[in-house]
Amino acid sequence: MRKLLLSLLLLPGPLSAAPFYAAAGKADITPDLEKETVWLAGFGAKGRRPEGVHDPLYARAVVVSDGKRTAALVAVDLLGLYRADVEEIRRSLGWTGGDRSLFLVATHTHSGPDTLGLWGRWLGVSGVDRRYQRRVRETVAALVRDLASRMQEADLAYARADLDPRGLSRDLRDPVVIDPELAALSLRDRKGKAIGSLVRWSCHPEALGRENRQVSADFPGALCARIEEATGGACVFLPGAVGGLLSPDTEEGLSVAGEYAAMERIGRRLADEALRALRGAPRRAGGEVSFASRTVRIPVENSRYLAFLPSLAFGHELQNRDGHALGAWRRWWLPLRHVLFYPLRSDLRPWIETEVSLLRIGRIAVLGLPGELFPELALGGYGGEFRFGHPLVGPSNPNPPDLKKAPAGPYLRALLGKEGLLVGLANDEIGYIVPEYDFQTAPTRTMLPRPPGTHYEETNSIGRSAAPLLLDAARELLSSSPLPR
Repeated sequence: MRKLLLSLLLLPGPLSAAPFYAAAGKADITPDLEKETVWLAGFGAKGRRPEGVHDPLYARAVVVSDGKRTAALVAVDLLGLYRADVEEIRRSLGWTGGDRSLFLVATHTHSGPDTLGLWGRWLGVSGVDRRYQRRVRETVAALVRDLASRMQEADLAYARADLDPRGLSRDLRDPVVIDPELAALSLRDRKGKAIGSLVRWSCHPEALGRENRQVSADFPGALCARIEEATGGACVFLPGAVGGLLSPDTEEGLSVAGEYAAMERIGRRLADEALRALRGAPRRAGGEVSFASRTVRIPVENSRYLAFLPSLAFGHELQNRDGHALGAWRRWWLPLRHVLFYPLRSDLRPWIETEVSLLRIGRIAVLGLPGELFPELALGGYGGEFRFGHPLVGPSNPNPPDLKKAPAGPYLRALLGKEGLLVGLANDEIGYIVPEYDFQTAPTRTMLPRPPGTHYEETNSIGRSAAPLLLDAARELLSSSPLPR
């Protein structure tokens, strides 16, 4: 009997699950309105000067490790960060490859500072305060560095729920496809104490409209605050497929005070739904951690982006079609040539590099796309499966989309598997990722006039080619990075 017990102890492989480690926390990135000159981003063609701070902005992070590989999943309460910012943070951490990876998203609040260079005092003038931008990068790096130094053994629970989106989210562009999935992940230490959580939901954080002049994280801030109060751990909000345009389902004509009440209502309800879903979720070991990405080159086809090319160069290296960096003089000459001698020949168009990323935590997959993906590209729904009582195509739409040309499945959400989180605004922000079949706005000198119907999103998209290039990269990434056994 003693020999049998000894032989069992000497069997190869662990008798229990391999250790899994985690840490979570947050750091304040609220602008100092006395020392930093910022402009609120997200509405119109120029910024709004903030008059105060309603609620703080944070960088929130969860860092996980399987003992071999470490990954940080960070969300900042900003409209977006460009890939150049993400790459600089990676370099400052020394996390540029190998066994450590940074996955960074912006919550996309429309009441935070301009960090993209598109909402300044005047049309075409950047609203970025370089001191603030640098502080955000340094704060994120310091937060990740601190959390990575104090991880502890943990387990996790994953839960998802399909919510009735009425009162939460609506689709402002036909066809009506609303992503109902709320996904949540919680991390606890070995004593059962909360470390942190992740919550993913698809909707623009614009409960606060263009009349608001207060800095705010919008409903993701209210959501995270409620979960942190309930659990004691840090909460990271992940935006889903918010293009299309998925917007908060609020009453028309609300006052600014009414918008703040709606913001709190939406955030708290989503938090309560996430907590309810997690309450019955079984806890388990975390599993292996891995990270993979694909670099995607995309041509700049949007005429407005070409006209304001120096702003785009703020966050991306501009290249020619052969992949060589454009010289500084070309970054100024090409937009001038485009305006004076329209159109710019296709062989002269600049290109940018962005990325599609895949983070795996055991059987949980987090697929990141670098912009505002239309939900139908993630879910399908062209038959009306996700319209939730709304007409699939509005009867008064003068220019309805031709759904016969809509792409067939399988769609990304199905390819991700049961425990997949499709996340937008990940590691870059290139604007709306518009379905190719319904990209109707012509690349005129100003992207105007727009076609009849709802075609605003094309004017804030890098171009028609973006969606197929990114979707192909995402499918290839998923097929080459299968689930661990």
